[in-house]
Amino acid sequence: MADVDGSGDRSERACPACGAHRLAVLSFPDLPGSRPTDLEIPLGGRAADPAAPAIGCLACGAEWRDLDAFSRATAAATDEDPPG
Repeated sequence: MADVDGSGDRSERACPACGAHRLAVLSFPDLPGSRPTDLEIPLGGRAADPAAPAIGCLACGAEWRDLDAFSRATAAATDEDPPG
C-alpha cells in the first residue's frame, strides 16, 4: 500500500494492537558471522540485547520480538491463520 497522505510516516501494514499504520523496525537481527550494517555503525554497532523487540508501533508502543510474533498477533487480531 502506498503512502496516501504523502507524510512518509505510514507503514504498509497496520498495527494489530491499535490499527495505526505506524510500524517501525526497532532492531536488526544479529546474524552470526555478519558485520554491522551501515545503519548500525552510527548507532555504535549492534544492540547488546538479542531479546530486544524488532518491530514496534510508534502510535501505541506495542512491540514484537520478531516477524513471527508480529504475524501471530496480526492473525489473532483478525481471526485468521498466520502465514506459513
